[in-house]
Amino acid sequence: MNPTPAFRRLSAILPGLVLVLGLAVAIYDPRGAGSFLQNQVFDIYQQILPREAAPAGPRAVYVDIDAETAKRYGAWPWPRKRVAELVDRMREAGASAILIDAALSEPDPTAIRELMRLWTPLPAESDFIGALQSLPDHDRELADLLRETPSIVSFVPGKTAFDGQHAPAQPAAVAPQGGDPRHYMHDYQTWRPTLAPFEAAARGVGASMPDGAPGARVRELPLLVNLSGKLYPSNVLETLRVARGGTGYRAIVAAPENGFSFEMEPGIERVEIGGTPLVAQTTRDGKLRLYFGRDETRSAVSAWKVLGRASDVPPLEGRVAVIGVSANGTERLFDTPAGKLASGAIAASAINQIAAGHFLVRPGWAASAEQLFIFLGGILVILVVRRFRFRWGFMLTLLLIAGGAYGSWWAFENHRWLIDPALGGTTLLLACLMGALMTRLHTEDEIRFVETQFGRRLSASGLAKMKSNPRLIRAEGALRDVTSVVAGLRGFNIIADRYLEDPTAYADILNRFFSPMTKIVQDRNGMVDRGVGDTLYAAWNAPLDVADHASKGCDAALRMVENLEALNEFLEEDARRQHLSHVPLSLSIGIDTGTAITGNMGAVQRFDYGVLGEPVSFAAYLQRNARHYGPAIIVGEGAQKAVGARYALLEIDLVSTPRHPEGRRVYALLGDPIMRANPKFRALQEAHALIFSAYRSQRWAEARAAIAECRKLNGAIPTLYDFYEARIAAYEADPPGPHWNGAFFAGRV
Repeated sequence: MNPTPAFRRLSAILPGLVLVLGLAVAIYDPRGAGSFLQNQVFDIYQQILPREAAPAGPRAVYVDIDAETAKRYGAWPWPRKRVAELVDRMREAGASAILIDAALSEPDPTAIRELMRLWTPLPAESDFIGALQSLPDHDRELADLLRETPSIVSFVPGKTAFDGQHAPAQPAAVAPQGGDPRHYMHDYQTWRPTLAPFEAAARGVGASMPDGAPGARVRELPLLVNLSGKLYPSNVLETLRVARGGTGYRAIVAAPENGFSFEMEPGIERVEIGGTPLVAQTTRDGKLRLYFGRDETRSAVSAWKVLGRASDVPPLEGRVAVIGVSANGTERLFDTPAGKLASGAIAASAINQIAAGHFLVRPGWAASAEQLFIFLGGILVILVVRRFRFRWGFMLTLLLIAGGAYGSWWAFENHRWLIDPALGGTTLLLACLMGALMTRLHTEDEIRFVETQFGRRLSASGLAKMKSNPRLIRAEGALRDVTSVVAGLRGFNIIADRYLEDPTAYADILNRFFSPMTKIVQDRNGMVDRGVGDTLYAAWNAPLDVADHASKGCDAALRMVENLEALNEFLEEDARRQHLSHVPLSLSIGIDTGTAITGNMGAVQRFDYGVLGEPVSFAAYLQRNARHYGPAIIVGEGAQKAVGARYALLEIDLVSTPRHPEGRRVYALLGDPIMRANPKFRALQEAHALIFSAYRSQRWAEARAAIAECRKLNGAIPTLYDFYEARIAAYEADPPGPHWNGAFFAGRV
């Protein structure tokens, strides 16, 4: 059975819709759905294969103002004196650059001017005010120290300034090349700057990690930021520039000449630090994809150890020192693929990454390749799931997913390319499952149909085979070689009149006839096509293939004749009980083999599998006329040729129809192969040959004489001979003509 047009469209649309949705997610990334899967995969890659340490070890040392430091020296923000003391310790240790990864955005509360403003009004004594003014100015001292050291201060994009927002100082300019980088970057309208005196004193001023959504995982760090239309470097780039003696920056923008290319994604490609060999590869919006390493790639020390000149402070000579805050009464940590890290630790890791030249790159062609994988792989999976069994489609899906995952990992391991297999694999799996679901729903519908159509027409084994492969049934017509057997009761109309007023008994008689006959058909792998009145229609080789189906049909007919005895015994007993005469029943069976039409023989609204065509109609003709011939089973020429010489078949007529004007031979099935080997049957067969030789040559007297001799033989068929004597008399009265071949024209059957 084929699905309805509506179901066929639905089964094609839903897996295709999954494919389209997957492509839409890959192209448009709604609400970060596609990026979420990508990021999970790339995080796992980093955890499996983290960044390796440079031969010379980490270039940056993270000096952490952690909980222990806050406990000993107070929580951040610190007085300027304490900050200056920490910076001075690192200058003494020989740091090549000192980054303060926190905005010094508030005045020092211990500064003289802040104390005088806090204590206003002050006492009038001049010596008291003078004594205050003679105290050291720690802000000025820190600014002087920053001026004397290779220092870098920070501002925070996205945060609001405490006391006015001024444009940060820019010791080194960013020069665009190849296009305007601002077209691809977020434009920050607010930022929290470091106080202007500190910016003016420091060698570098850069952006720290922008203020982001709470709890968001940090995988990228902006190397360039756009503050109200002006480009600034990050504090990471500024630290590297100061440490290496760089002069400025070049932001390289890549854009295809014709506006579109499969191999290039428009945007910022890299940032070069002028005067140094350092180059940082970026995402299209100017961010560095962070590539974290194991603990040996990171160097960190608590700030209290530096202040206290502890012996286990790592050497800072020629290295970058990054001052950051991980505790300020509460933790200030960010979630990263390497775990919880402070902003300063992330900046230190980024400095080490750029200095070592280890970058995670997403090639410009990656997105197109991923989309092509979804499209082609999805179509292939849908076609295989719909055409073959689910297991083959599922195996193909797993093979494609495994291939995509392996290719993605190979690209990461060998080139550090980021190619996402997750979205494509998920889409293929969902398309496969959706296709399988639709196939399953259709299969369940087919199984229900099979149970409805064939539950009482096929044997249990045949029904199980049909359930396992419902596609064996085709809704549209199909040609098949079949053997049709039509069996009806002779004499039933006589006894039926006795039971017209007793419908229960009437139905019981028919049930006693049809039940064993149906079992005989099904036991020989046949299909009960239908029952009409007291006639049973059966077929072999439809809808299931049946080997040697003509022989099975002949054998079933012989067993039907034998089995009728049980029904006659019941009727005899019933007639005796009612004091009626017993009228024995007999069978008329027609058999023929040939090409028939199988399929839906009902309405579109009500499917009804059936078998129609010449074998069925000719078998029905033989069944109707079997009473004229005498024997119970009459076989057409098609079935006779199919069974060959295996049964006791006796030729009894040549029947002509419009399709076969030359006639088709008709035989009486008298018994099984054992009877065929009986010498008495052979004698009868030879005698019949003499009858038809004379009959078809219009030698009527010889034909009568041959009939008379046949009547004397064992197994003679009186009804048949009476039939032919009447036909000879008719032809004598009205001769058939000189070209007659002995065929009886039956008309359309």
